[in-house]
Amino acid sequence: MVTKKEIAEHLGVSRTAVSLVLNNTPSSTISTETRNKILQAAKELGYRDIEVSPKLCYVLYDREANDPRYLVDLQIMESAASQFNYGLVFMNITHAPDSLNKLQKYLDNQEIEGFIVSGDVDETLLDLFRQSNTPYIFYGMPLRDKEEGLNFIAFDERKLAHDATEYLFSLGHTRIALFIGSLDYDIHQLALEGFRQAHEKNGIPLDKSLIQISNDENGYELCKRAGMLQLDYTAAFCANTIIQFGALQYLQSTGVSVPNDISLIGSGLTELVKVSSPQLTTYYVSAEEKAKTVSMLLEIINNRNPEGTFSSRITEFERFEGDTAAPCKKGI
Repeated sequence: MVTKKEIAEHLGVSRTAVSLVLNNTPSSTISTETRNKILQAAKELGYRDIEVSPKLCYVLYDREANDPRYLVDLQIMESAASQFNYGLVFMNITHAPDSLNKLQKYLDNQEIEGFIVSGDVDETLLDLFRQSNTPYIFYGMPLRDKEEGLNFIAFDERKLAHDATEYLFSLGHTRIALFIGSLDYDIHQLALEGFRQAHEKNGIPLDKSLIQISNDENGYELCKRAGMLQLDYTAAFCANTIIQFGALQYLQSTGVSVPNDISLIGSGLTELVKVSSPQLTTYYVSAEEKAKTVSMLLEIINNRNPEGTFSSRITEFERFEGDTAAPCKKGI
């Protein structure tokens, strides 16, 4: 049977694009021409639709379907599911009642054997799955004070931010900015805590003016604001690669050399990391660790009425070296 990887290689397009099209995922980044070519190639090469296979579902909540952070995870989960002869469908929903009703119907009809849930999860979504008899696992995001009675795999965002900031300290940086999204989200609160803890551990006073927040996670504007405020920093930890990439674009547009003048380090391993010039330096959870989400979900599926819940915390991270972090050259 032909695979999505083989279709991608045949057409010379990304496997992510093939996955999005064949999973019927709306994406503004894929042209109608490319979509039609993928569908035609799938037909000609004999691609078998996943309808004939048992299915898992990756739910992305209150995030754009083409957000690069989640496209990578979608590909990892799809590959892992296929190893167990499961198909993976993708559902992009919001907190709007009509959208939640769509998810509720999927939960009720039991055509999907299990759900992997990610995105900006809120109490409404948590309750929906708590009350469901369908196997599920919440993936990636922190669930502070909400973990009781839930299946989840959580990344220790506090430790990731600590490790990344600690790395910048080891390169001689003492004036480190934090570029971060809305503190309404636990993930950003934890990143701030880790950033602060790294300063305390190294005995370096925290300059609160270097903490810059953008509710829409716009790294370009964050970095521009830091420049207009004439903030004195030699490095920045960016809460995700979208912020990091935007910050890099602003610095390059103003003639600031990265990493010779300012170092940037981020969180995650998305497509932006490798297409960026220079490539981004980041801390991330390995694909192997992320793929364990599928194994855990299948364990939940095969033990539908276990005592207790399934949970795991990922506390070890890898560093993609990239070329945006270097030893500090300023004596400050």
